[in-house]
Amino acid sequence: MAWCIFSLTTDNLFSILINNAVDVPSAGSAFRDGLIMKMNDLIRYDIPPEILALWLERESDVLLPVQELAVKRHGLFGDDNLLVQAPTSSGKTFIGEMAAIHAALRRKKVVYLVPLKALAEEKYRDFSEKYAPYGLKVIVSTRDRREFDRRLEDGNFSIAVAVYEKLSQLLVRRPERLEEVALVVADELEILSDPERGAMAEVLLTRILQTRARRRDDACVVPTPRLLGLSAVIGEASKLAQWLQATLVTCERRPVELRYGVLHGGVFRYRTYNEYHEGEETLAEGESPWDTLVENVRAFVEQGEACLVFVKAKHESRRGAQLLAGELGGQPAAANAIEVLRKLEPTRSRDGLLEMLNSAVAFHNADLSPEERKVIEQAFRAGDIRVVVSTSTLAMGMNLPARNVFITPEKWRYDSRFSMPWKTPIRHAEYENMGGRAGRYGAGYAFGRAILIASTPFDRATLWRRYIEGEREPIEPQLAHEPLETLVLRLSASRMCRTEPELRDFLESTLTGQWVWLESLTVAECEFRIHDAVNRAVDAGVLTRRPADRLEATPFGLAVASKGLTIATARELQHWIAQSKTRRWSPTDLILAAAMTPDGRMLQVSLTAREYDHADYPGRLKHLTEGEDVAADVPLNRIRNCNLMPFFEEVRAIKTALFLTEWIDHAPLRHLEETYHIMAGQILAAVDQLNWLIDATAAVAMTLRGHTNFIEHIKTVAERVQRGLREEALPLARGAGRRLSHNALLALADHGLHTPEALNEAPAEALLAHVSASEAHILKVWAQRTLAAARAELQKAQTPEPEAERRPSPANPVLIVDDRRPGAIILDGDRIRLQEKQYRLIRALAAAPGECVPYDAVYDAVWGDSVVEPNQMHFQKRKLLAAVKARLPHRDDLITTISKRGFVLNLNPEQVLLMNC
Repeated sequence: MAWCIFSLTTDNLFSILINNAVDVPSAGSAFRDGLIMKMNDLIRYDIPPEILALWLERESDVLLPVQELAVKRHGLFGDDNLLVQAPTSSGKTFIGEMAAIHAALRRKKVVYLVPLKALAEEKYRDFSEKYAPYGLKVIVSTRDRREFDRRLEDGNFSIAVAVYEKLSQLLVRRPERLEEVALVVADELEILSDPERGAMAEVLLTRILQTRARRRDDACVVPTPRLLGLSAVIGEASKLAQWLQATLVTCERRPVELRYGVLHGGVFRYRTYNEYHEGEETLAEGESPWDTLVENVRAFVEQGEACLVFVKAKHESRRGAQLLAGELGGQPAAANAIEVLRKLEPTRSRDGLLEMLNSAVAFHNADLSPEERKVIEQAFRAGDIRVVVSTSTLAMGMNLPARNVFITPEKWRYDSRFSMPWKTPIRHAEYENMGGRAGRYGAGYAFGRAILIASTPFDRATLWRRYIEGEREPIEPQLAHEPLETLVLRLSASRMCRTEPELRDFLESTLTGQWVWLESLTVAECEFRIHDAVNRAVDAGVLTRRPADRLEATPFGLAVASKGLTIATARELQHWIAQSKTRRWSPTDLILAAAMTPDGRMLQVSLTAREYDHADYPGRLKHLTEGEDVAADVPLNRIRNCNLMPFFEEVRAIKTALFLTEWIDHAPLRHLEETYHIMAGQILAAVDQLNWLIDATAAVAMTLRGHTNFIEHIKTVAERVQRGLREEALPLARGAGRRLSHNALLALADHGLHTPEALNEAPAEALLAHVSASEAHILKVWAQRTLAAARAELQKAQTPEPEAERRPSPANPVLIVDDRRPGAIILDGDRIRLQEKQYRLIRALAAAPGECVPYDAVYDAVWGDSVVEPNQMHFQKRKLLAAVKARLPHRDDLITTISKRGFVLNLNPEQVLLMNC
């Protein structure tokens, strides 16, 4: 595969910009008219004037240097893969947007990948606001945004904004969808180094590359999908570009200069990002690093300069913001943010923020709810908040423009080997990512500062060497740290690899394969590891070997792979299902089972040593469930039947199960925070994780032949966990819930205003006591429409069909399908016994005799939401015809297959009698 690299050193690029008459020191408006590519020049690339006008309004009248390089020199609107590497705030995100819109306007499908659901929501809102009015169909797909999943699976979109995990899971069930995508924009490629999700992203990108290579081998004129990667400046970028089979577009020049350096003794020694010039600046000095931080933040804020402070822990961000708010008491209050926050559900974080915002100071960490984080981010961008203290883990993708950024050079990292966190220096790339929040383009600053505070001369020297002079680390591939059997399952389930040699070829083409395995393992060692992983997957029941050593995922394996579970978690859920099919169980039972799995470990849920010793969470669990069955071998009963103290992580899971049990019984967030010594953000993180696992449990149960009521019970628990509601309030949440806050839903349900009848009859003042006027209108409309639909359905059921429209019942039907006796059909007067799937198939075809019933309709009728191989349709058809032929040989042509479309029942409507229950 041919690839090329284009790289410019800082000096070379500086010369090019000077030769193009760029006034480098000025920011944003630095380009001399006529000598830099203007936004309107994009019209030559067939960008419609309406879109150009929108870009002129939202972006700039000229392209930034890296944007111009991508468009003019490297074919951004062409067909080759690109890797765009540039510093924070250099305009690379808009490169991805331009490419996405250019492709979508040509009726091509685009997937825009981001690493975090918060970034996906932000990008979705932005794209929807700008391009939906123009006619582009924009959807979003994250773990808690499932309403667009069907459209994603069906390819019914122009641009799909998705987190990496969701696209990876889609390709298990619908691998052919990747063939239909013209462009994949992979943002924040630094995710490849992430210990938790890097392996999954690596496999996904490898699939994209192999699909493109296969289409090129098939002599496609324009092989797709095309890959456009976006990343901050990293080490060995050319090596990453080579793996991506991409042209490297690199620009290490920021539109706004950045001074990054070390502050000690009142002297800020810095090096400029663009000019590579060293200098010194006199700043405030304090007796300790904290005093130095306070004095400088105060001085900057008094000059009207916004500040970001990155710290290593959540409690440090909260406490630091609280102390800074006390020091900056003379600042005008963040009035707009206060007004919006007051309307949110009460939490400990919200109440703390309301106090700090009186000094225009806030904190930002994972303990905040998504709504609270959004308020803080918007208020900081608007200048309402002047100082934000944040954890470093939230730096990725945060668009928080500041003049000054203070950075703590350490972070906490969890090590699964020791089941405990440990403190480690931040990486150089993390330092640049956090520091890059200073001097954002368009914020109006001439330059920004990224400041490390040193307490001793030794710290000053070592911090300078590591972060100012040090080299950027390359991507660290993570695939080697993942269970290989889970990866083998996902590749086999998606039909990407069907044999062990194909698995070896695929794995050798991954980033880990190229950079790690091929350099450290022999071919025989690779083959042994793959063979051993396949055997483990077969032993787990998720894979099976077919003739010619072909590998095929079992229905159980397909469910596991499509839901993104590890095999270890799936086996534990499988055991719980087997123990629970025929017994009565509570939501607490299932929630605890999910929380105790490897995928359910909630490290973000705090549990102190004092809580472990004195809170007696196991005792609370036993008291809560004392009336339940104790015989089944499930996690709940293992805890209840044992007098020994559970391990630390088990107690964390018990704590999670306890507060989620109260959560689904309408306990307010503030109550849960106080009762369980926890923060709202941790509760909502547990909601997200456990909702996913319980929903996956339902999918697994379908493959294990769980009865319908059992599966529906699991699904109901999953939805209750997701929404924090009792079962009777779920219809209201489904109908109008996304437009109402959780607090409003609780208030309505607790006052009996959760049914259409109650809402329709309720006076306006009764609703306005709990919701706003606009929300009350939404509720009234929903109630009236629901009641009208119910009346129409009832009337339809009670009104006989007109004779002309009613299908006449044949006097002597050839085929009788009777739902009252679903175990068999009557054909030519002969009773033919059928299995359940075969009966569902013949019933779906009997509803439209003589017509082609599409494969999708057949799949939905036979399997619903279950995950099975598409070829199961043909298998069930063959089994059905075999049963018919055994009794009636002359009916071997009862069903005809229409290639690539569906099945036809070869009978006339007058020959078929379909009797409903």
